[in-house]
Amino acid sequence: MYDTVQLPTTTTRTITGNRLLDALPAEELDLLRSHAELGSLNRHDTLYQPDAPIETVHFPVDGIVSLVCMMKEGGGVETATIGREGMVGSAVFHGVYTATQQAIVQVPGQSYRLDAETFVRLLPQLPTLNALLHRFSVLLFTLAAQNSGCNRKHSIEERCCRWMLMVADRLDRETFELTHDFIAQMLGVRRASVTEALGALEKRGLIRTSRGRITLVDRAGLEASVCECYQVIRGAVARLFESESDRERATV
Repeated sequence: MYDTVQLPTTTTRTITGNRLLDALPAEELDLLRSHAELGSLNRHDTLYQPDAPIETVHFPVDGIVSLVCMMKEGGGVETATIGREGMVGSAVFHGVYTATQQAIVQVPGQSYRLDAETFVRLLPQLPTLNALLHRFSVLLFTLAAQNSGCNRKHSIEERCCRWMLMVADRLDRETFELTHDFIAQMLGVRRASVTEALGALEKRGLIRTSRGRITLVDRAGLEASVCECYQVIRGAVARLFESESDRERATV
């Protein structure tokens, strides 16, 4: 039998800005914060590299981190995007201390960070966080699977829409700093293809671009243009924080 833990309702406090941390009971949050520090996530910071140790885990407050599958020729493709809903370095939760992917900051912000060994040592005293991280692991699998299917089946324009909407959801703002080069790297396509796709969206009045900056002008129009992968991922994030009572109401 597994120990049962009462998970939070979908409406949680906003104390730290990270939804996992803010869903914890006060005693767990206080314990974790007493061993954590709040630091900057700078654009293009690499938090860990493939085949290297994961020395620190991060709970983003704002900003966004991409998990990238790196290839021998030096390029890479994003497999998952992590923002304030999650934790970077969750492999150590499962007892794996060596990274298989690169974790790179795509949008700057801040995160609470802990030494990985300290984090693992604290886990037996953090039952609610344990339960949430099991759910978060399912979310990461969903992100990787959906990204794989999306990259194979959907147009670059649809994928750009999905990516921009996911960024906006995690930041709670419609303007953010992103270059065409970086989007192309994350999507695993040519920069020219991204420029063409963003240009088409701008001509339709859905976005506005400037040097290294994108503004979502017509969110409803973007949601009408995006592939189904966006709603799949959005639903998976919502279920991460769904309580037992939420699930019961959904089945009535």
